[in-house]
Amino acid sequence: MSKIIGPIPQNFYIGIKAVIVNKDKALVVADPRFKGYDLPGGKIDEGESIEQALRRELKEELGLEKFKMGELLFAIEKYGYKVEGISIMLIFYKVEATINKITLNDEHSEYRWIEKEELADLISQNKFRNDGVKTALEKALK
Repeated sequence: MSKIIGPIPQNFYIGIKAVIVNKDKALVVADPRFKGYDLPGGKIDEGESIEQALRRELKEELGLEKFKMGELLFAIEKYGYKVEGISIMLIFYKVEATINKITLNDEHSEYRWIEKEELADLISQNKFRNDGVKTALEKALK
């Protein structure tokens, strides 16, 4: 029998992303660090649950406080992408919200509501930050 001495090193961070759906449209945000669209969300902090992290990130990035966390859409490890030398696993959840006002923080330069019909065009133009964003949107807008 072996004993574990000290904490086990973390091999990857976990990031949470929200596909916010309202009336058959999904919200995407523009990140000024690259040309294209992403989804709101970020890294789960130590001690946070998935829902706590999602609530914090959506409030910080969009000013959104009232929403319903829905189904898990997709998860992917981003190979070749490192945060502080550690890989990141992204988890995408469907979120339902009635949004009257969006207040973007400085992480995003704009937002846009897209329909299923627009998705294929944006995919063909390679307008999404990564394949996880694309796949999660496809699943949410099917």
